[in-house]
Amino acid sequence: MSAYSPYQGYPGPVPAFAMQQQQPPPIFIAVADPAPQSRLTVFFRYFMLIPHMFVLYFVGMAAGVVAFVGWWGALFTGQLPEFAYSFLSGWLRWTTRVSAYELLLTDVYPPFALDDDTTYPVRVAIPAPQQLNRAAVFFRGIITLPVILLAGIVAFGAFSVMGFVAWLITLFTGQLSPSFHFAYVAVLRFLTRVNGYYYMLTTAYPGGLFGDEPGTVAWPDDPAGAQAAGFGAPAAAYGAPDAGYGAPAPAFGNPVDSTPQGYGTPQGYGNPPAYGGPQGYGTPQGWGTPQGPETPRTNGGF
Repeated sequence: MSAYSPYQGYPGPVPAFAMQQQQPPPIFIAVADPAPQSRLTVFFRYFMLIPHMFVLYFVGMAAGVVAFVGWWGALFTGQLPEFAYSFLSGWLRWTTRVSAYELLLTDVYPPFALDDDTTYPVRVAIPAPQQLNRAAVFFRGIITLPVILLAGIVAFGAFSVMGFVAWLITLFTGQLSPSFHFAYVAVLRFLTRVNGYYYMLTTAYPGGLFGDEPGTVAWPDDPAGAQAAGFGAPAAAYGAPDAGYGAPAPAFGNPVDSTPQGYGTPQGYGNPPAYGGPQGYGTPQGWGTPQGPETPRTNGGF
């Protein structure tokens, strides 16, 4: 594993100070660990994607129209309109899930939905609407051109030659190899960030093709840190955190530095029973006034 990990942990709490270091906040991707997959669904993977491709063709056309209208709104107001932000965010989540399914990162069929599916193994965290630079909005296409070209090269390699190799490996072994999984998470994240920046969902210029820098947060699940970085309140989808690092289990009496149990007044070492006053050795029983014949009688007693 390289020094820069392409993984965004799926998902876990992060310190608030780490989120505050992200200015402006990027788009994050969370992908579950490699898991066994059905060889049947792997074999027919591309056929199973046809319904999504058909629907996304029209959703993508609508996204282009919304992005054009939103571009004008951002150019004059310095912020993407709320309706454009909501629709483009949903489109980005949908396309990311479909791409992850195509790249064999999960065997769970993606839902036909714009909303964030909190149960799906691939999730996208998009920052809340941000103030945009009008000059950057006006020259968006020119500014994004270098990363668009790079994204095209990366996508061609990931979805064509290497995609076929990954498909064969998964078909015969029943699971995508860790090395492919590792690389495809990085590819998916980079492509998602390029789309997110192009459609003005974030001001963070796309990066992290080879992994984010050390210390970069994994997922904006910490409420204080997420809100400080502009992600809003995270969706409550993963239940309560694992209990194991809260209060220590009461297994050894009182907490540390309190009075230890068993070392106060010793139990059983006061007056030992049966060793105080001897029982049966005070005034001897039967040896005081002798109990026996009375005063001997004289002969006159006969």
